[in-house]
Amino acid sequence: MPVAKEAGLVPDGSVFRMPGEHGDCAVLELQAHPMDPKRQSFFVRVSIVPLTERAWTQRRHWEQAKDHLPGSGSGMLRWEVTPPAAVAFDPLGGSSVSGLWTYGAGVEPEECAQQLIEMLREQTFPAMRRFLDRDALAAEMRQRSDQLRHRRPPGWAAVLLSVDRVSSTALEPLLEGVEADYPLADEFVAWAREYAARRSTAG
Repeated sequence: MPVAKEAGLVPDGSVFRMPGEHGDCAVLELQAHPMDPKRQSFFVRVSIVPLTERAWTQRRHWEQAKDHLPGSGSGMLRWEVTPPAAVAFDPLGGSSVSGLWTYGAGVEPEECAQQLIEMLREQTFPAMRRFLDRDALAAEMRQRSDQLRHRRPPGWAAVLLSVDRVSSTALEPLLEGVEADYPLADEFVAWAREYAARRSTAG
């Protein structure tokens, strides 16, 4: 918790949130995942959550939901923080639990904590800050690095990352790039037009 606070994250139990611009948020969550009675094991999961991603997924009740804080399962971009072999449940990797951190049964809690702190400071927190920049996030959603999980197709992501920043007129070329074979594409385009129009009226 001190390390997270030092980096500007706000703790909430096992969830830590890094606020960004436009109401966006990066979420880090420690999720217990028992596998062995002699060990404690957990995943460290990160999610980048643009406000507009939440507005779309919770569009039916957005007025009530917009003030709720996002969890790690609600993001546009997600990844697991992979442990070094010395504190990994599966040190060889390649399995469904290769992202599982562990201590106990020969692995000291202090060693696990130190390895996690180093990983967070050197890699995870800088990546969270980088992807809170919408231009950097948009570039990643186009390039699609193998080690990251991209929840939206590139065209959808481009719209979601611009719908609250551009005029309705400027939004139209982006809407032409929306992947029509992705579920609810027509509804998404209609929602984006309405969202942008409401923002222009309110602004």
